[in-house]
Amino acid sequence: MKIANNGSFPWRGLPEGEAWAALRAAAPDEEKAARDRATRAAVRAQIAAGCDLPSDGRIGRADPVAATLMGLAGIELGAERDGFPGGGRAYRVPVVRGEISWKGALVAEDHLFASQGVDRAVKPILTGPATLARLVEDHAYGEPNALAMGLAIALNQEVRALQASGAGVIQIDEPGLAAHPEDMPIFARLFEVLGRGVSATLVLHLEGASIAAIAPGLGRLKRLGCLSVDCVAAPENLAAIEAAALSETTLVGLGLVGGDAAPESAEAIAARLRAARHLPPAERLVLGTGPDLGTLDAPAATARLRTLVEVRRLLTGA
Repeated sequence: MKIANNGSFPWRGLPEGEAWAALRAAAPDEEKAARDRATRAAVRAQIAAGCDLPSDGRIGRADPVAATLMGLAGIELGAERDGFPGGGRAYRVPVVRGEISWKGALVAEDHLFASQGVDRAVKPILTGPATLARLVEDHAYGEPNALAMGLAIALNQEVRALQASGAGVIQIDEPGLAAHPEDMPIFARLFEVLGRGVSATLVLHLEGASIAAIAPGLGRLKRLGCLSVDCVAAPENLAAIEAAALSETTLVGLGLVGGDAAPESAEAIAARLRAARHLPPAERLVLGTGPDLGTLDAPAATARLRTLVEVRRLLTGA
């Protein structure tokens, strides 16, 4: 049973993070080095809290759209808008002006740096093609499925670059999928394309809503290594996982703590898991975050991760 952070880690409350924030406007030429130091601090803080699968903290990449699309050609970032699926965060509207293609690693470079000098895997995170396709302003393709497939083909290159950088676990965020279950047929094809040539474990993280309407289709995703669901915003997902009929090798991630929700005690979370039926054995479970921790400060986020460690101790004695 592993502990994972499925989103960002706040720079607020980290000395290196506060220093980076001060330099963003005052000394832009020094910003990159300061951001690197803040990234290292975020990874170290997660590991110190007991996290087995930390993220790179997404320092400087809080916009879930821009963080993924800046590595693609044919797309520019438009106006800022609220309402990103799953948590309502602000994001820059992606404007498609031409054929989408991969122009070079972006997240992969950050991952390579964040992974240096640590004793465990650091998990990179990308926003997936189905969610992105729902958010774009399209001036090139004129057909939603063709646009989504263009995104999947381009993002496959970033996933492969992440694998080449040493990432053994790669998370794909698709918070728009549960809100649009009618996208499930095309999503099965998108996920297949996204994972071509990839041997790393692909985590599909679904935040913010019930998966009940799409659960049967999720179990048929051939390249799925771990299904991660939000059990904070949608507690019913603990039961809905059963309908996915996952293979005996697929991991199950349970998002049990989050940034905006009132913290729940480890004892209460453990009791809910003991009462849940049809969960896989402990070796296939990943206890993680549901709603993103980025709305908190670093001490509060650390406390959420330590709660998960205590849940594991209560359930397994380890």
